[in-house]
Amino acid sequence: MHKFWLTLLGLPVLLVACSRVDLAYRNLDWLIPWKLNDYLALDDQQRAWLKPRLQQHLSWHCSLELPRYLIWLRDNQALLNDPDPQRLNEQLDEFEQALQRIAVQVTPHTTELLRGLNPRQVEQLFAELDEQNAELRDTFLTPPPAEQIRLRVERMNERLEPWLGTLNAPQRQSVEAWANRLGAQNAVWLDNRLTWQQALRETLDARRSDSFAPRLEALLQARERFYTEAYRASHAANREALVQLFVALIRQADSDQLARADSRLNALHDDLAAQRCQADESVASAD
Repeated sequence: MHKFWLTLLGLPVLLVACSRVDLAYRNLDWLIPWKLNDYLALDDQQRAWLKPRLQQHLSWHCSLELPRYLIWLRDNQALLNDPDPQRLNEQLDEFEQALQRIAVQVTPHTTELLRGLNPRQVEQLFAELDEQNAELRDTFLTPPPAEQIRLRVERMNERLEPWLGTLNAPQRQSVEAWANRLGAQNAVWLDNRLTWQQALRETLDARRSDSFAPRLEALLQARERFYTEAYRASHAANREALVQLFVALIRQADSDQLARADSRLNALHDDLAAQRCQADESVASAD
């Protein structure tokens, strides 16, 4: 449900994360209601209730989180000159902490909104999720394992090309090694997604009870508590594989590729720095 508010999760590498930060930040004002409409048909009263609260979240995000993003982007540029695995892990930690702050910020209003859903809206929510899951299964699990890995390589190459241009032979080999290392991760990932959604379904069934708020808070703010055993076992290894891929790609990059990435990071930093936040009195007292 946190994806209703900001779609920043699941970023493959820091350079790709930067592009997603840009996309999400530029479009927060329409992205959030659009994502809500993907899952729920809010009535007029719910929309009227959501609008000022949405603006409050946007103002908080712009005023307090955006400055942190700018520092984070500059630190990413330093990694282009020295792709140190420890520093990269620290960057990933900072990004995850930013996501956690967003989850904490939106939890109270998300709880209030979901508590007020009628049975038809809940039914619609899970019908949409079931349809989406079927599409994901067809895309990521239907192909045989070798094809899943090939498609994983293809997707990563497409994400990297805007930042590095055409990958050289060593970089292509690194991406292929990373994709093979993940193996059957598609099935592990989808099963974990379904497990979280089942916990959400059970929580929404209890949305009129006193237990609803703490249960939803855990779902939004402590997602690791709902990991499947397979996902928990693979999580650290997959992150390490991602770090090693990033380090290899930068070390294997030529001067033109590094200049291209640096230029894009500069442009993204300058673009975000030029954003103007709308004033909101509630932001001044926010943590």
